[in-house]
Amino acid sequence: MNTQKKEIDIIDLLTALHAGRWLIIGGTLAICVLAGGLSFLLPKEYEATVQILPPQEKKQSFGFSSMLASLPIPALRLGERGTPSDISLATIGSVTTRRRMVEKFGLMQRYEARTLTDAIETLADNTTAAMTEEGMLAVSVLDEDPQMAADMANYYIALLDSTNKRFSHKTASDRLDFIRGLLQEEDKKLEDKMKLLEQFQSEHNAISIADQSRAVILTATSMQTAVMELGIERQRLIQSGLGPNHDKVKQLEREIDLRLGTLAFLRDGPSPTDNGLRPNKALRLQLDENLFLPLKQIPSVAQEYADLEKDVLVQTSLLLVLLQQEAQALIEAKDATSTVQILDPATPPEIKAKPQRMLIVFLAGLLSLIASVSYVLGAVYMRGLQQRWRERREATPEVL
Repeated sequence: MNTQKKEIDIIDLLTALHAGRWLIIGGTLAICVLAGGLSFLLPKEYEATVQILPPQEKKQSFGFSSMLASLPIPALRLGERGTPSDISLATIGSVTTRRRMVEKFGLMQRYEARTLTDAIETLADNTTAAMTEEGMLAVSVLDEDPQMAADMANYYIALLDSTNKRFSHKTASDRLDFIRGLLQEEDKKLEDKMKLLEQFQSEHNAISIADQSRAVILTATSMQTAVMELGIERQRLIQSGLGPNHDKVKQLEREIDLRLGTLAFLRDGPSPTDNGLRPNKALRLQLDENLFLPLKQIPSVAQEYADLEKDVLVQTSLLLVLLQQEAQALIEAKDATSTVQILDPATPPEIKAKPQRMLIVFLAGLLSLIASVSYVLGAVYMRGLQQRWRERREATPEVL
């Protein structure tokens, strides 16, 4: 037997929707009215927002560190991935900050929370902290009291500022102690190096190497010229007929001998075996009274003096940098300026943020419309299934 199978087409669906139009319209309107009425029972909530400028990294420095900061070398930030803005958002959302908010405004009683954790979670649900499209950092707080919402939003920023100051002062204080410890060590090193330089100057009578070297060279040159002039004068006297034993010739020879001894003294320095004056020899100055550096010793003395002086200069420069760093750390440790710049402080809002009655009514109406249409179509479909089942059951005896 051929069984005729009926199917529900689009015409049947449209017919069903038309037949159930009053149910759909009435149900949707009823739900909208009910949702609107219930929305008036919800407490009003106001949202206050404070905006601050994005925090910037501090790059203040003095002396040598400022020169390093100006070099085109990327800074190494090992173990640090967040920007200053990310760190500020993390500080605002920290449990410590929200615990202080709960304690400040008595939120356990206000939120009727049983535990501190419940109050913190409720506060987290009522708080929004994020970067705006313009790049500002905004903190918004929801509360039934407009003034309370504004006070809580502003207090978030006050806590952020105090937290930044606390960490900054702690870091600066630790750095100050460290720098002062280094200062004591480097000051002792500078004192030791200066003693070495002073001892070297005393041993070699090295007051001013350049000036003393110039004076020795000029004196030796003058002495050599005088020897040559005396030698010429002696030769002239001998050629004039005076004998080698003549008093004038002898006098010139003594003067030549004296100047040659002085030249030897200027060239080699005092001999350890000489004491006081030697007959017919140059005047020997005592070592501790001699201001002339021996010509042969000038290169080595100058090099050693330069090395010692370089150590003193380097140690002095290092000490100066540490003193500048100490001054910077001291300023940072005592710095009481605000670490945040408020662009728009939170003020009590005049317009409520919740409940959004139009949105509630719209969503309720939309859900009611979907439910009503589904009910009508489902009813038509079920009737169609029942009709086919009855027809199949009625046709079964004829087959038998």
